[in-house]
Amino acid sequence: MSLRSRSDVPELETWDLRPLFADVEAWEATVERIRTLAEQLIQRTSAESWADPEELAACLRLHDELRRLCMDVERYAMSRFAEDATNNEAQTLIGKARLASQRCGEASEHLRAAIRRLPASTLAAWRQHAEIAAYATYLRRLEEERAHTLHDDAERALAALAGSVGVPSGVYEAATGADMRFRTAHDSSGHEVAITPFALLMNIETSADTKLRHEAYHSVIDGLRPYQHTLARALAGKIQGDVAAARLRKYKSVFHMLQMADMGGTISANQVDPEHYFMVQDVMFNELAPHMRRYMRLRKRVLGLERPLLCDTKAPLVPLSGAAMSFTQARSLILDAARPLGSVYSEMLERAFRERWIYWARNASNWNGAFCGESSVHPYVFSPFGGGMYDVFVLGHELGHAVHLSLACASELPTNLAFSCLFIETPSTLMEHMIANRLIATAADSMRRAQVRMMQMFTFHHDFVTHQTEAEILRRLYRLADQGEPLSTEVFRQTSRQVLAEFWGGEIDLDEGADLYWMRQPHYYMGLYPYTYAVGLTASTILAERLAAGETALVDDWIRVLSHGAGKSPLELFRAVGLDMDTPEPYRQAIRHVGAIIDELEAVFADA
Repeated sequence: MSLRSRSDVPELETWDLRPLFADVEAWEATVERIRTLAEQLIQRTSAESWADPEELAACLRLHDELRRLCMDVERYAMSRFAEDATNNEAQTLIGKARLASQRCGEASEHLRAAIRRLPASTLAAWRQHAEIAAYATYLRRLEEERAHTLHDDAERALAALAGSVGVPSGVYEAATGADMRFRTAHDSSGHEVAITPFALLMNIETSADTKLRHEAYHSVIDGLRPYQHTLARALAGKIQGDVAAARLRKYKSVFHMLQMADMGGTISANQVDPEHYFMVQDVMFNELAPHMRRYMRLRKRVLGLERPLLCDTKAPLVPLSGAAMSFTQARSLILDAARPLGSVYSEMLERAFRERWIYWARNASNWNGAFCGESSVHPYVFSPFGGGMYDVFVLGHELGHAVHLSLACASELPTNLAFSCLFIETPSTLMEHMIANRLIATAADSMRRAQVRMMQMFTFHHDFVTHQTEAEILRRLYRLADQGEPLSTEVFRQTSRQVLAEFWGGEIDLDEGADLYWMRQPHYYMGLYPYTYAVGLTASTILAERLAAGETALVDDWIRVLSHGAGKSPLELFRAVGLDMDTPEPYRQAIRHVGAIIDELEAVFADA
């Protein structure tokens, strides 16, 4: 059965974009407004210097308005594109939004350059001005960037070319979202199932139907294969561009730049040294692997898999069909699960469902993934829902982001607004834990409890295995590029296979799907972002344990932390709730938690 078209999706399953823009004409008018404001800011920052702090304050206010409008324009365009990547109007919108964002970036660079031209003593004195003091976070970030800032003209040139920097990821989005075609698969009952890489990742790999998993897996491999050389060029361009930028800006290595440089928009740097990345990777990759191999051996025994494939590594030990639910049921479960987090969570999640912040339809040419994005009205969530329990966890994940983004955007000026990659996955994965805790609390018997544990393992697999193997592949590819080694299709294939072979230790049969692993996620185009999932899920695992133990005072501390859109480093945010995430122990504690779940499953299926 093929997926329905976007035009056949009922309104109930879509988001309401009208609070952002009443129609495309209103959106177009705002794009023009962005161009006007950007030109005004460029003119007001082109003078040799400002005469007084009021001029700087006026430019900062103008920059706030410019960033707010750009955020909304990008959110609307990305939302329309995510609905249907083949829609010509949506493609035009995303193109215009990127041009507007590029112009906004140029204006922002003019503002930064003008501030850098101020004598240090003058800026220090002006920062005492009441209105300028409100931008302390922004000004501090500028100071931290000073050692890696080029001459004004060079920075402006790079800002003008910022749109081209995103071309590799744009190529990936277009290829996977619009151009690739995947043949339908059949389940064990003979029913046709539409296939996309996202459907395989989020739904089918967690199915108990081995025939469906294998057919879908081979469909994705066959769909990816013809594009491997094109996407290898795209990914090589992204990685090598990062290496060139790091050298240009005089960072010690590309890893230093990726940890300390903002990713663009409101996504800020990880703000830690590369040693943190290496520490987390080493602990997770080496110490988690034995547990996952043990779980794979249990799966092979229970399911009778003689030669398990990569697509079998998340297969549940028993069918979870009884756990399927409607979107209405998922809504009730998520709201119930969030109640221990207090009224702020409950009220915001109620609004998200009632006011249609969510696009949950599954249709042809959906964007390949799920996400939550901020806007000046409220966040928007894209989470195609197929009725599987994994879909519920993904939806809860994105709604966790929504609570965080909403609180942070309400408490920060647009110019200050920044979300650290190192922290941002903690609120999202905490919601997944809350859903699991609710299901465990209401489990009718040991088998139902085991089903919930298997669902939890889906989350741990996604963030601790999928994303950490991605992160390890990226570590090796960036190291090669930083050493001046060329990146080719064969290098991508061999690196992917080597990482997966080392992690799984011979417990699965690695075929061409392992070679094309680097093609299955957009995260490869996001620097070191994949490893931040291990940080976020580790922190949320410990927080969820503390909440389950009755630590009610943690809720108020947590809400305060979420309200910091900027102003504190991620490690400071973690310490505010009692977590030292720059040491190995929290990660080992989370790994022990995974091991305990596998112990429980081994006991349940001891006689299987």
